Parts: sequence; structure tokens; C-alpha cells
Amino acid sequence: MKRAIFDLFLVYRDELRHIFSDATVIVLFFAGTLIYPLIYSWIYNNENIHDMPVAVVDMDHSAQSREFIRMLDATQETAVTHRCASMTEAKHLLEDKKIHGVVLVPSKFGDDIMRQQQTTVSVYADMSSFLYYKALLAANNYVSQTMGGGIQAKRLMAAGATETEAMATVTPISSYFIPLYNIGGGYAGFLIPAVLLLVIHQTLLLGICILAGINREKNGFRLLIPMSERYHGTLRIVGGKALAYFSIYIVLVFYVLMIVPRWFGLPHIGRPLDLYLFFLPFLLATIFFAMTISVFFRDRETPILILLFLSVPLLFLSGVAWPIDQMPFFWRLLSFIFPSTHGVQGFVKINSMGADLSQVRMEYLILSIQAVVYFITAFLLYRKQIIRTEKFKVAHNIAD
Repeated sequence: MKRAIFDLFLVYRDELRHIFSDATVIVLFFAGTLIYPLIYSWIYNNENIHDMPVAVVDMDHSAQSREFIRMLDATQETAVTHRCASMTEAKHLLEDKKIHGVVLVPSKFGDDIMRQQQTTVSVYADMSSFLYYKALLAANNYVSQTMGGGIQAKRLMAAGATETEAMATVTPISSYFIPLYNIGGGYAGFLIPAVLLLVIHQTLLLGICILAGINREKNGFRLLIPMSERYHGTLRIVGGKALAYFSIYIVLVFYVLMIVPRWFGLPHIGRPLDLYLFFLPFLLATIFFAMTISVFFRDRETPILILLFLSVPLLFLSGVAWPIDQMPFFWRLLSFIFPSTHGVQGFVKINSMGADLSQVRMEYLILSIQAVVYFITAFLLYRKQIIRTEKFKVAHNIAD
């Protein structure tokens, strides 16, 4: 027993030495984990689109149309940067990406209002990004409702109603929009928490698979397991390696998921203890999953080519961009393979929505099951690699 524990410690020490002796792994584990969250958070730090440039084609030139344009320009979402004489001119500006939307005010805008008839303002949004569409539509709706309400209130007051009666008629039901779990209603508060967790998942996955490739390159004969006496026991190898990764990432998790959100004002209402307890099965599941697939890589370059490609699909499969229960069955089934799916779901619930561990018990249970299943698969595959090394030594009469 003492020998097994001692060998496990030696494997742990060897793995740490491998990690800190390879520049690629150091960059992935430390520079990547420390810098990527800062870059993503800085990029989306503005949260919402402000003063998006739009063009206005005013075919009416009435006092009412000028008021509508002035109110549109005053909204925080849009800025009227161009006043065009025709839609053709506005279309050229849109094609040149100088603006992201066009608002067309019809020629009878003022007359229709004076005749108490409904009028229509046409809005053309740049749909290359939903954020442009959202900003222009929100600004236009706000101006239309505010201006329409003001016109109606003035007419009622002219007919003898008091201001209070007029406002009650214009707005019989007052509503107040409260954005839960993302107070600013911004893009960073919605996206970055999921990205932070994926940074941990992907750097861990890449680093472990690259280390496996490096081991094969260093050991000669492309063997994953070194020809050393302390590398005979499967449990001590899997345990020693996993302990090395875990001891590094349990520290990095504190930085990525607890310090970065506070620096950039991202949602962070979860209890730190709940977050740490939740990340125990997540880290173990990710480590053993990475060790399982690492067995199939024979050099350090292939994991980079394959696993980097997975980053964007994993973000979509996590359910942040599109609800998991609305995905086709195949993609829902596929999402269960990766620890990132339920890691993201649980982390967002705890960190952004203030859930406790009992409220993420399903995610916790699935991650725990994944940790056990991937530990067994890693154990079996490493056992097979040990047997392969032993057979190779016997066949070539090589001593430890």
C-alpha cells in the first residue's frame, strides 16, 4: 500500500514536471486560462449596442416627421448619422456598412396624424447581426409608442380631459420590465459566464491530450506508458496524473469563475462554496474524459487540430445560444457526452441566477455519473496501454 501511494506521488510529480517543461502546455494551462477570460470580457464589456448609425429617409418634411427623427436620434440605441434624399442613397450606405439600418418616413406621415389616421414608418435593419436588429427595433418601437401616446393625450386634453385622465386612457395598464438574472440586459452577462466555463473545459482537454502526444514522442516506440517500474499500476498512473491536473485547475477555477466576473461586473450572485462544490465533479469529469480520449492521440499536433474545432459546437450544445430541450434528439443526446454541457447549465444557474446546490442536483448528478464513467474508461484504456508496454518489453527483451 505504501509503495502504491509512493508510486502515485512519483507519477504526480512526473506529470507536473512534464507540464512545466513544455511551453505549449504552459501556454494552454496558464496563459490561455488567465488571458482568454480577460480578452472575451473586454470585447463584450459594453454589454449593449449604443448609438448605432442609421439613416433616415424623410419623404414628408413635416413638423411631425422631424419630431419623430429627433426622438429616434435621442434614444441610446441609435444615432441618426445620415439623412438621405432617397432609398437608393440609403441602400448604398447600408451596402458600404456605414449604417446598420434605415428608417423610411412616408410622405403623408404628418397629414395622416393630423387626420387622425394610422400611419406607417418602415424600418430596414441589418440582419447580419441580431444585435443591430434588436437595437433598431427597440428604438423605433419606443419612439412610436411615446409619440403616439403623446398625440393621443393632447387630443384628449383638448377635448376636456385632465392630464391624469388622458394618461390613464392612453396607458390603461402600466408595465415595468425587470430583467431577471441579467440586470443590464447585456450581451456579456448572457454569454461570458458560459464562455468562462468553456475556457476551463477546452484548455484542460487540449492540455491533457497534448501531454499524451508528448509522452508518446518522448518515450520512443510511440508507447503512452513509460518503461519504468512505477508505471506498472493502472490506478496509480490514472490517479497520479489526474491529481496533477486537478491540483492546478482547482486554483485556476478560483481565478476564472470568481475573480473575473467581479472585475468586469458580470453576474456573480452565487455562493462561492456552492460554486466550488459544484466544480469538483465537473473538473473530475473533464479530466477523466480528457484522459480517455487522450489515449487515441499519437502526437502533440493532432489534438490541436481536432479539439479546437470543437469549441464553437460545444458552446451551441451547452444550451446558452439555444435551449437544449428545443434541439433535435440527436444533438441533445450528443450534448450529454461532454461535461461542458451540464457544467455550463449548472454554473449559470448558481452564478447568475443564485441557485444553491439542491437546485442544480440534476446537473451535479450527471457530472458525477460522467466522472465515474470516464474514470472507468480511462482506467481500462490505460490498463490496455500498460499491457501493451509490458508485451513490447518482453518481445524486445527490455528491462525497466
